Amino acid sequence: MAETRTRRGNIPAETSSLVGRQAELDEIAVLIGRSPLVTLTGVAGVGKTRLAVRTADRLQDSFADGVWVVELSAEQNGDLIGHDIAAVLGLREQSVRSQSEVLAEFLADRRLLMVLDTCDHLVDACAALLRRVLPEAPHVRVLATSRQPLGLPGERVLPIEPLEVPGAGDTGADAVRLFTERAHALVPGLTLDPVAVAQVCGLLDGIPLAIELAARRLRALSVQQIAERLDDRFGLLVGGSRTPLGRHQTLRTAVGWSHELCAAEERLLWARLSVFDGWFDAEDARAVCADGRLTGLPLLKLVDRSILIAEGSRYRMLDTIRDYGREWLRRLGEEDALIRRHRDHGRSP
Repeated sequence: MAETRTRRGNIPAETSSLVGRQAELDEIAVLIGRSPLVTLTGVAGVGKTRLAVRTADRLQDSFADGVWVVELSAEQNGDLIGHDIAAVLGLREQSVRSQSEVLAEFLADRRLLMVLDTCDHLVDACAALLRRVLPEAPHVRVLATSRQPLGLPGERVLPIEPLEVPGAGDTGADAVRLFTERAHALVPGLTLDPVAVAQVCGLLDGIPLAIELAARRLRALSVQQIAERLDDRFGLLVGGSRTPLGRHQTLRTAVGWSHELCAAEERLLWARLSVFDGWFDAEDARAVCADGRLTGLPLLKLVDRSILIAEGSRYRMLDTIRDYGREWLRRLGEEDALIRRHRDHGRSP
């Protein structure tokens, strides 16, 4: 197999520090040692890519043939994933053989870690390729980021939670540390109100992307003003944030990407469930949300897509996800009706 270069990796340089996450980094490293495929899942903006890149950097010396990052967000054709990987690894194109066969042969005796970043929209294609390649490559490890698992045998899934948010009087939570660090990098010497910072971080559910975008608004607003305007978080938190792989994001585009990946009935259920402020169960959801347009309730699919949080038989949404759903409920013209159904259900014995 001809190769065009001998680099041992292509890990992108990080442009800012990673705050917290030591426990997650340690757990990812352990899982990579145990399984050929580890998938980081979680809500939009939670930091899956940042964790994958930092893990890749930490493990460079553990793989003789390098650590390679394949960024898939711009790829729309699942049939080309193998070509994307081959290009990163430095393999020449071959028109006679299938790309999965070429990769399986090349990787058979390699010891490397491959990061497949942003598999969300290509889950089936990524799974099909890895199902062909990984059995032939016993020393290859794959770390994937996706809002949902790839669904392969032996896959280890690690849900990435938002950063710890502060309780009453707590100013040492990781979310507060992130806001404070980004604020001081942007405006050196800035004096911050710790109570207001804690409030902002709590309102933003501890989602790192949202916190970083909020910190960038300090050029024009005080922390308290940011907190007061978070009822329009998608309008406020725009521009300026860049992921480790160079993608600009806003909170709306990050959550909107999750919305686009949902099927029509999943989007409708997401919108309708936005009337629940807190925990609910399947019976609550059925009583409020089901009708002729939505007879089945794909609650577990929304859990798989990191839209709903499940705890036993109960479900809830982060406020950021709920607010996005409420916007869509309003656009659908159903907000008043669903609020009434939710209110009437609450009065039921």
